[in-house]
Amino acid sequence: MRKIAVAVLLLACASAAIAQEKQAGAPPLEARVRKLWQSFKDKDKAALSSVIDDHFRMFEEGLTAFADKKAEVNAVDEFELVSYTLTDFTVKSLGPNAALVTYIAQYEGKTGGESSKAKSVFGEVWTRSGNEWKALYLQETYMK
Repeated sequence: MRKIAVAVLLLACASAAIAQEKQAGAPPLEARVRKLWQSFKDKDKAALSSVIDDHFRMFEEGLTAFADKKAEVNAVDEFELVSYTLTDFTVKSLGPNAALVTYIAQYEGKTGGESSKAKSVFGEVWTRSGNEWKALYLQETYMK
């Protein structure tokens, strides 16, 4: 009986440590992701550029090659983000200066006057340099 109690106690401590790790990086990174989306919606290229790493790469369904920082920042000229909702954030530390952020986005927009909407899962790698977190990699997968 004592072995079971010790095992349960160790499992509870490990679960609490994992939950604390997840929450420690979550608020600043979730805020940075939200800043990225709002900057895109506002067509604020300077603010958008400030949250994207110079070595940024992204890939989404429909592309034939990776896009870089310049392409992502200039995408605000082609796509009007009308509305969006971001949910189900998870943050997984990949070390002291890197994290994997996943979430679901539902958004509506316009390209060339044509309306579109999507529900997608996003996976992003964020890196920290000094006190600033920046998006290094982004991948969007459409949900059915």
